[in-house]
Amino acid sequence: MKTPFRRSAILTLLVLSAAAPFFTGCEEEAAESIYDPSAPSAPAPVITSVTVEGGGGLLSGVSVVVIDGSNFSADTSKVIVFFDAVRASVLSSTLTQVRVKAPVLVKDSVRIRVSVQGAESFSAVQFANLSAAVATFGGFTAFEEAYGIACDQAGNVYAGMLSNGLGIGLRKFTPAGDTSTYSPKGLGIDVWSALKMGPGGVIYACRNQRAMYTITAGNPPVLFVAGASTAKYYDLDFDKSMNIWTGGADTNVYRIKPDKTTKAFSFRKNANVRSVRVYNDHLYVGGIVDSTEGVWRAPIDGAGELGAFTKYFDLTAQPGYGYNGPGVYAVTFNTAGEMYVGTNGPDGLLVVAPNAASWQAYYPGLFVAGSQHLLFAWGDGGNLYVTRRGNGITTNTLLKVNTQKSSAPYYGRGDL
Repeated sequence: MKTPFRRSAILTLLVLSAAAPFFTGCEEEAAESIYDPSAPSAPAPVITSVTVEGGGGLLSGVSVVVIDGSNFSADTSKVIVFFDAVRASVLSSTLTQVRVKAPVLVKDSVRIRVSVQGAESFSAVQFANLSAAVATFGGFTAFEEAYGIACDQAGNVYAGMLSNGLGIGLRKFTPAGDTSTYSPKGLGIDVWSALKMGPGGVIYACRNQRAMYTITAGNPPVLFVAGASTAKYYDLDFDKSMNIWTGGADTNVYRIKPDKTTKAFSFRKNANVRSVRVYNDHLYVGGIVDSTEGVWRAPIDGAGELGAFTKYFDLTAQPGYGYNGPGVYAVTFNTAGEMYVGTNGPDGLLVVAPNAASWQAYYPGLFVAGSQHLLFAWGDGGNLYVTRRGNGITTNTLLKVNTQKSSAPYYGRGDL
């Protein structure tokens, strides 16, 4: 009984032995290594200086950073720049200079290093501080919203606060963010569409009605003047003579003199003015006329009389905006004549060159598209405060924007 098993086993061994050369002959040879241990390494990159293109501080997500040194590469694909562990976008490079866009990173003592393909070592570390270009301010709760805002010359921010849609009075914020109650809640008139600091440190307030109020520390609002029954005062600003200019959803804009006498000036039949700003002896109004969102202006003469309005900036005509598109909610200027425009469009804020020669998105990517950027107030150190109404993605809040520019004068608070 054992003989057939032995014969079968012997036959199997003979077959496997015959096949062995066939299988071993098909093995792949090992690939030759491309690493050459004797090849010389490129010299390590060297950083001699880190500066901001155009000057100013280093702003997260905004500044173009210029790195000077040696042993870089003219091929941008071979250059890698790290801010801590965050890789920056390389804009251009030569053997002695690399330009990068600062990444979105807010931190002191950020470690900047450069690596170049072919070099075994990174550069030595250079340190820099990255500041926020746009940051939330004020520490609001989820139920709070800042509506009208104003700043004094010391940089303090005053905000008409809402909680669950109801006015709760004015709150004061120091530049450091310390908070206190400035004015208590009044008798149902605390939803302020605009605030401006006026002579003597008195705050002037509008609420999209025909009345204007004044507010002082520790006191409820007091009626300053009441206009015609059809008048609307949504926003306001002062000129050099301390006349107040105001307007709203009205066919007119209005001048209110310090003695409270009021005069109407014709603007447009189908107008809704949302922003008023005096700059360089002109009155600028932003909003909508018929179906056009934009900014119009008229000259103010030495007697405080207003000339004819002309269209200054047509937002509706710009690419990406158009008919029934985003609106103009806020307008202000810096000392260079650049105009900032707050919108609810895809770019959030725009900056318009002097004489409206051109425009561009301001700090692209740092403002959430669709949120309403309602009101502006210039603080200290180039900080522009912006009220933002959320769009379901973002919440209502107050933003502090580091413009690295100076405000054009607010005459009411005593700017020269």
